[in-house]
Amino acid sequence: MIIDWLLLAMRLLAPVILYAFLGTMVYHVLKTASVRISGRLVAVDDAARQWQLLPETTLGRDAANTIPVDDEFVSARHARVFLRDGAWWLADMGSTNGTTRNGTPISAPTPLKPGDIIGVGNHFFRLETQE
Repeated sequence: MIIDWLLLAMRLLAPVILYAFLGTMVYHVLKTASVRISGRLVAVDDAARQWQLLPETTLGRDAANTIPVDDEFVSARHARVFLRDGAWWLADMGSTNGTTRNGTPISAPTPLKPGDIIGVGNHFFRLETQE
């Protein structure tokens, strides 16, 4: 009789333990996913000029860009900095004069690290991040 009660208690307790474990795992996954990576671009020639990065930030001569750049060597929609899988990336948007990362021209989306220098036309921006 005691064994029957013990087995019943174990059968009832097992799902409670399982759901508590799964709930804890879901909580930690969602908590990790909610961590936001903030970043900003700082003009290399003037540290007072800074722009907070959005998940999708565009640079170019057109005033509609997130960061308008007044330079005849910069295309209307020149480059974009975007967040993917928790990291910042740089992509050229088909500009005439190209985009550089640390002085090297890029031809495909390229991951960025804090301190990288982005070049568009005659302007250079340093990436700064804070997690």
